[in-house]
Amino acid sequence: MYPSVFWRYAEQAVITAPGIETFREYVLFIQNGIRLLDARGNLVQTAADADGEPVAAEDTGEKGYNYRSERFANRLSRDSRVWKVFSSKIHGDPATPVYKAYSGDRVIFRTMMPADKPRNVSLTIHGHLWREQPRDALSREIPLQGGISIGNRFDMELKDGAGCPGDYLYRSGSFGWDVESGMWGIFRVMKHSIWCKCKAICGRIFT
Repeated sequence: MYPSVFWRYAEQAVITAPGIETFREYVLFIQNGIRLLDARGNLVQTAADADGEPVAAEDTGEKGYNYRSERFANRLSRDSRVWKVFSSKIHGDPATPVYKAYSGDRVIFRTMMPADKPRNVSLTIHGHLWREQPRDALSREIPLQGGISIGNRFDMELKDGAGCPGDYLYRSGSFGWDVESGMWGIFRVMKHSIWCKCKAICGRIFT
């Protein structure tokens, strides 16, 4: 019997099937080398060498997740305080996916990168760990998946599920050019109830 989808919205779903633990599945479609134009029709070029020389071809083009991007330049044009650049209170939620879960939920991130540049990228999910080899119980636990490139994919099941309630960044491991080009988003963990402060206290209320 194939798994059934209990709830689905765009790139996230709750997967249920007889004999398995229900889990939240997030699909992250990583894009590198996008040709983007701004609102005036000008070519967007984030990558640049300090001396003004053109960068290597593998570093050209813009970045994004799931056909969306949240560039620093757009946010800083509204509020120049760099330390507030990730703030949803100041800027609103990013255009990139906001993945949602309840504290303690089983969560699997599935990443893929079909094109365009051969330069590897990485992915980190703040405040969470996962096994480097998902099917190996003795595999080391890592906070960042490297070596993401054209044609490969990775499944990352979060250790102990979604963490304490709050907003966590998921992003490329490279701030320069990648994150500032918009390769970041929010993993939002919600409370089960107003009394819930953390999964370690509340446990799993829903099974």
